[in-house]
Amino acid sequence: MKQRQVHILHGVAASAGIAIGKAVVLDTRRIERYPKIRITASLMADEIKRFNDAVRASEKQIREAIRELEDHNVGKEHSFILETHLMMLTDPSLTGRVKELIATEHINAEWALKIALHEIERNFESIGDEYIKSRVADTTFVGERLLRNLIGKKTKKFHLLEDSVIVAHDLSPADTAMLNKEKVLGFATDVGGMTSHTSIIAHSLEMPAVVGLENASTLISPGDRVILDGISGVVIVNPSENQILEYEHRARSFLSLELKLKEKAKSPAVTRDGKYVKVKGNLEFKDEVRTVLDHGAEGIGLYRTEFLYLNRNHVPSEEDHYQAYKAVVEAVSPYNTVIRTLDLGGDKFYSSLGQLRNEMNPVMGLRAIRLCLKEVDIFKTQLRGILRASHYGNTSIMFPMISGMEELMKAKEILEETKEDLIREGIPFDENIPVGIMVEVPSAAAIADILATEVDFFSIGTNDLIQYALAIDRGNEYVNYLYEPLHPAVLRLIKFTVDAAHNTGIPVSMCGEMAGREIYTPILLGMGIDILSTNAFAISHVKEMARKVDLDQCNRIVDHIFHMKTAQEIYDFMEEEIVGKSPEIFEMH
Repeated sequence: MKQRQVHILHGVAASAGIAIGKAVVLDTRRIERYPKIRITASLMADEIKRFNDAVRASEKQIREAIRELEDHNVGKEHSFILETHLMMLTDPSLTGRVKELIATEHINAEWALKIALHEIERNFESIGDEYIKSRVADTTFVGERLLRNLIGKKTKKFHLLEDSVIVAHDLSPADTAMLNKEKVLGFATDVGGMTSHTSIIAHSLEMPAVVGLENASTLISPGDRVILDGISGVVIVNPSENQILEYEHRARSFLSLELKLKEKAKSPAVTRDGKYVKVKGNLEFKDEVRTVLDHGAEGIGLYRTEFLYLNRNHVPSEEDHYQAYKAVVEAVSPYNTVIRTLDLGGDKFYSSLGQLRNEMNPVMGLRAIRLCLKEVDIFKTQLRGILRASHYGNTSIMFPMISGMEELMKAKEILEETKEDLIREGIPFDENIPVGIMVEVPSAAAIADILATEVDFFSIGTNDLIQYALAIDRGNEYVNYLYEPLHPAVLRLIKFTVDAAHNTGIPVSMCGEMAGREIYTPILLGMGIDILSTNAFAISHVKEMARKVDLDQCNRIVDHIFHMKTAQEIYDFMEEEIVGKSPEIFEMH
């Protein structure tokens, strides 16, 4: 018998846990071989009908996938993702463009579909925002489903015979819905990041997942024994018996720790010297709110609102905004809900706002608050929805990507105009609603002392702050190794921001990925961060770390690391100071 080859693959730890099972490799790669046929005018109507039939077949399959997700009690937010796929099937930028190409270029539907997909994807070539990038993949999922239906390559439902680790190039919510969840132990994909659909659904199912493995689906063969470590982001293919025994022990330790942390999830985080540390949750979809609260969140520190704008055929109405925010505010109160205004930009293609001008460097172009100040009517519509929702509970407004005082003052002026409109119309809202900003641009951190005089709170968005401060694209595989939260420059920007806020008497929260890593928690507390806001599944771990330290210890750590010269020095020190002394907390690391 041929000996199976051993591989150790490294990717992104997207959902914590350890799975040991046999690989089931799914064919989800894009179809590159398809017919290219010139057609006569007399055949155009038949070709458009054939495409319409593929659209109807795709719609039927997606609706079946939605029912499957609901039957398996996967959160409604993932059904929402599939609902956006349904909307895309009537989006002129895709299906309308295909029909136009068939009629004007006299080509078959498969060829026209591929051209339309390539046109859309070109609009995303320079996307730097990982959240939006993962949502853009929806276009590819829908396009590939249409293409499979056109060429007669059906998407089948997989019936797994034993506990399996699913390996694929990528997985859409529909792909996941077609799997027997009782047989699946975890997911491994070539592509994806922390906010990809695979990561989101793995979190909801509380299954381990490793994404961004690049070539797992080609290196791993069906039936290979696989260890999937969703804690460190490692996949071991055809491991030795000793490796299996070691990871079985790690899996038991991880599950034991998780059970202990879940028991204490809703208990407050109080340091050993009595300091209460508030830990909130980040939210993408309104239907996630119960999950976030059940995992111990004491409010919502970041409610992303971009989902309302993506893959729609119309600009969201005031009522769309109001209903989405009201549902969350009511569920979270008396805790606070911080609603961030629109954080999309000129690099994002979304049919509801039309095609904005292509930009050479969209990450630094017309996005977030800059877009809102240009499209004032769209901005005011969202502000009206937020203000109306504030009547029903504890709500705050947060402006993203503020880079200077001019932007902030203009945004506040528009907010005041919106308030005055509501007062004239007799519509109730919280007239004293707190207003804050995201500090995620180095210029904002540099003038934090000035900006602090005009707002009620700061929230530090480390994802963009690190990217901008270090001049790196974290989505670029060639330079993403430079994305380092412990870089001394990043830590100094954070410390200056916190000190400036406290000197002015306003609180500071952190809502980037850094807030959800417990190895950073002592540093953040030592620098004076008041509130930590993270994804639901990190809340209990951050709380537990806060309980293990005291503020004097955290202050000493900060004093010490601020004399260090490199991120690696700081990380090595933290591993010795924190991980070495509290290894039980870091079973998942």
